[in-house]
Amino acid sequence: MSRPGVWPTDDGLGLDKSVVRLSPHNPDWPGLGEAECGVVTALLGDRADAVVHVGSTAVPGLDAKPILDIVAAVDDRLPIDDVVMLLCAGGVYTYEGDKRDDGGLLFVRGDGAFRTVHVHVVGRSSRAWKSYLRFHALLLDDPGARERYQSAKRELARAFAQDRQGYTTAKSAVVEELLSENGSQPPHVP
Repeated sequence: MSRPGVWPTDDGLGLDKSVVRLSPHNPDWPGLGEAECGVVTALLGDRADAVVHVGSTAVPGLDAKPILDIVAAVDDRLPIDDVVMLLCAGGVYTYEGDKRDDGGLLFVRGDGAFRTVHVHVVGRSSRAWKSYLRFHALLLDDPGARERYQSAKRELARAFAQDRQGYTTAKSAVVEELLSENGSQPPHVP
């Protein structure tokens, strides 16, 4: 049985916000991510330059926290209040705050502490947007980087099983290290 406003539990999505648990990749997740991108695009309308499913759930074969990570690029001057109004319309998402360089404006889909989707809204010229795209491309294109990331995530999930913030902070250092070793530019996103 599904909860209101969240995906049905048979797709493997959903996790309490304080827990760190990795799940084997579910081949349905990329399609669910694309569908979620459609929801975000519909809500933001022409204010969205691009909306991309970028998290580990978008990478075939990669273990992931079972939460879709979506990033939307908007004009850097778009007022935060406008973004909040658009994405929170109809109760689809809840605004969690401005995470600044740690992910932009954060919106979640879920029921209380149970989360199925994180939507990060960033400026189109921001470092965060470029980093999201570069890291997503790196995981898709470089098996060695993907394996190193997978190994680090597994180790960090064991070390921070009940500390999502600690896990996220430690994982961010791994992401920065992998990005610094790879000088590739982000792919073109329509």
